[in-house]
Amino acid sequence: MKKLITPLLFAVMFFGKLSAQQPDAKDTDAKKQKMEWFANAKLGIFIHWGIYSVNGISESWSFFNNYINHDNYMKQLNGFTAANYHPEEWVKLIKESGAKYTVITTKHHDGVSLWDTKGIDATTTLKTVLLKKM
Repeated sequence: MKKLITPLLFAVMFFGKLSAQQPDAKDTDAKKQKMEWFANAKLGIFIHWGIYSVNGISESWSFFNNYINHDNYMKQLNGFTAANYHPEEWVKLIKESGAKYTVITTKHHDGVSLWDTKGIDATTTLKTVLLKKM
């Protein structure tokens, strides 16, 4: 009897997972609609904004190309403020451009988050800006 129960339980678990992973028609239609919208939108704006804007250093390749070492790169955190962050103006320009969507990077390769995060020991511009004001 035990020899029969184990394969039976395995079969129920295996086939149960297979059926649970199959999307239903409603999910498939919703995904198709989103993808159609994205394809029709054509133009989108990706905003890369972070501590690298302080000295105009490309964060993506600066370490790889030995343009700047990590310590000097991270010193830009001390000069970063959101003083020129005017989202209303950004939205106006984006709309005028004809773009249909916008994506702003909130954390890039350098590991610095633009906004607060619950990550343990996370480096964020918010914490740095608040510490400057204290």
